[in-house]
Amino acid sequence: MAVLCAQPPSIGDMSRGHRWLVFLVGIFETMVWSGTVFGWASLVHVLKTKGVYGNLCKESLHQVYSLSANATREGDDAVLMLTDSTKVACSSQDQQYALIYTIACVLYSSPGILIGYCLHHFGLAVTRILGGLLVFSGFVLLALTTAESPSFLWGAAIFLSVGGNIVRMAGLQLGNLFPERRNTAMAIISGMFTPSAGIFIILQYACEAGLPWEYICSGFAAVASLILLLTPLMPRHHVPYTDNIESKDEVVKEKDTSKAVKESLFSWSNALHTYWVFSNMFCVVLFSTYFNSWINTFSEDTAEAAHYSRMYGYANVLCFFISPLPGLLVDTIATKFQKGKTGLQKHIASVQAPIIPMIMVTLTVTVQLGSLMFKGAAAVYIGLMCLTINRPSCLAVGNPLIRIRFPAEHFNRVIGFQGTAVALLTLLQYPHFTWVQYQHVIALGATLAALLLNLSHPLHLCSKTYLSRVLSNDSQGKPTKV
Repeated sequence: MAVLCAQPPSIGDMSRGHRWLVFLVGIFETMVWSGTVFGWASLVHVLKTKGVYGNLCKESLHQVYSLSANATREGDDAVLMLTDSTKVACSSQDQQYALIYTIACVLYSSPGILIGYCLHHFGLAVTRILGGLLVFSGFVLLALTTAESPSFLWGAAIFLSVGGNIVRMAGLQLGNLFPERRNTAMAIISGMFTPSAGIFIILQYACEAGLPWEYICSGFAAVASLILLLTPLMPRHHVPYTDNIESKDEVVKEKDTSKAVKESLFSWSNALHTYWVFSNMFCVVLFSTYFNSWINTFSEDTAEAAHYSRMYGYANVLCFFISPLPGLLVDTIATKFQKGKTGLQKHIASVQAPIIPMIMVTLTVTVQLGSLMFKGAAAVYIGLMCLTINRPSCLAVGNPLIRIRFPAEHFNRVIGFQGTAVALLTLLQYPHFTWVQYQHVIALGATLAALLLNLSHPLHLCSKTYLSRVLSNDSQGKPTKV
C-alpha cells in the first residue's frame, strides 16, 4: 500500500495494470458522483410527490385541470400531494426549486479556481478526500429532507454540487495516464460527469417501488464513501505529465515553464473559450432547470409528467455511451491533421482538431434550447436527444483544447479559473428562468441569438497565421494577450 500511496516520477514508473485500475476507478467515480446535481428534474418530481415546498402552493396554486378525489390537502397548510391523476402548475414552488438549483449550479464551478490551486499545491489525495466528504454529507442531508423540514435541501444541493465538481476536476488529469491517447482518455473522463445526472432516476424508481426515502439516500451516502477508501490507489500528488513514449517535440512543449500562468489565464484564447463553454453549458442547464415546469404545461396528468421525467433520467444515463465519441473524433482529426508535420505545424494541427466537434456542439445546443419553444412529446424527445449529445460533449471537447493550447502545468489552474468565471456568469440563470416564465418566446429567442455568437471561437481557430503567431509566442515564453 505504501507503493500505491507514493508519487511516481513518471508514467513509466506506474505499471500498465495500475494505470488501468486508476483510470477505471476515476471513470466510475466521475460517472456516479461528479454531476449528480444535474439530474435535478428527476429529483424535483420526487420531492413534489413528497410535498416538499408544497406549502408555497397555498396562495399561488393554479389548477389547470380539476383535482381528482385522490388529491389530498393536509390541514390549513394546503400541502399538495400529487397522484397519478393530478395535474397542477404552481409557479411559487417551481421558482423555489429553480432558485435552489441556480445556487447549486453557481456553486458547482465557482470554487473552481480554489480547487485548481488545491490540486496544484496540496495534490490529488487531499482534494479527493475533501470531495468525497462533501458528496457523502450531501446525501445525508438529502435523507433529512421532508415536507416538514425542506430547508435541508439547500445543504444537500450545495454539498452534492461542490463535492461533485471536486471529484470531476480531480479526475481530469487522469488523461495523462495514456499519453498516446490523451485526448480520448480526457474526453471520456470529461464526459463521464453526465451519466451521474441519471442517479436520481434510480432514486425515483426506488421511491415509486415504496422503499423508504431515508434508506435510499443513506445507501447512496454509503456508496459515496468509496471515494475515501479508494484514494490510496491514486498518485499522492498528481498524475505525471510525460512519458518516454512521447516525441521530443511533445516533451519540450510539456516542460516549457517559462510562460507565467497569468498569461494563459488572461489571454483572448481563454476568454473566448470561457464564453464558448459558458454559453453552451448555460443553455444545457437552462433546459434542465425549465424541464419540469415545461412538461407540466402540456402533460395530461402527473403520470405523463413522471414518464417525461424518467425519459430525462434515461437521457442522462445514455450519455455514458456518447462520452468517448468526442475524444475519439478529436484524436482521429488530430492524427490526420498532424500526419507528416513536426514542431509548430504539428502543434497548430492539434489545436485545430477540435474545430469541427465544437461547431457540432454549438448547433445541437441551439436545437436543444429551441425545443423549449414548442409543446408536445416530439419537442421533449428532440430536446432529450440533443441533451444526450451535448451534456458530455461540451466539456469533453473543451477540456482537451485547454490541454493542447496552454502549457500542461497550467491545466488545473486554467480549468479552475474558467469554472469560477462560468459559475459567476451562471448567476444569470435564475432571473433568466423567471424571464422565460413570463416572456417565453422573447427570452428564448434572445438566448438563441447569443448562443450563435460562440461560433466565433471555433471559427477563429481556422486561421493558421493567428495560431502560428500566438503559439510561437507561447513556446518562446513571450507575453501575449491573444
